[in-house]
Amino acid sequence: MRTFIIKANTTVTSPDFSLKDLPGTGGRIDLLCRFLNSAFLLSHGIRKDVRVFMTLYGKPNPPKTVHFEGPRLKVRLNPDERSTALILKRALKAGKDLRDPLKELEVFPGVYVSNMTFEDVIRRVMKDSSLYYLVEDGKPITEVRFPQNPAFILGDHIGLSKDDERFLEGIVEKVRVGRKSYLASHVVAFVNIWLDGIGHRNEKG
Repeated sequence: MRTFIIKANTTVTSPDFSLKDLPGTGGRIDLLCRFLNSAFLLSHGIRKDVRVFMTLYGKPNPPKTVHFEGPRLKVRLNPDERSTALILKRALKAGKDLRDPLKELEVFPGVYVSNMTFEDVIRRVMKDSSLYYLVEDGKPITEVRFPQNPAFILGDHIGLSKDDERFLEGIVEKVRVGRKSYLASHVVAFVNIWLDGIGHRNEKG
């Protein structure tokens, strides 16, 4: 199982955004739509060996985490951002009254919403996965021998904070796909393709 974790610093935590203006009203929720599509979509289907955690820290009630579990996923993901944003809108609406910080509510088969923080997600995922922080000063991905259950952490257009990076110290290995700052959706697509092809020969286990 591959896991992707992204911290979305400005994405709204309310369903009250417009599908006609995702960047302007959703706090860059359009970025998360592209991220999800890159994580799951194949030419004629979706990946079942992927899970995604997106921690949202925008207004009005951060944090919210929306979690997609590939093996159970039944919702239809399409290349267009609006249909994906509608899934996120419904998840945020369902999770509006959640109080327990760690309880997940299943909105659709394979789609969950909770009040988990970025740190909560990391602690949960590290129980069964090896953690890799995708950042420009990391080790080249071509030189890494990945285990069967890698988990990749990355930031949005703002990136992770210094506090986030201090929390990750000692529990992640830094990895890079290149020395430039790329779009999160492009990074996820590259990692998937790498692990599909050349990279799978380096997997341990």
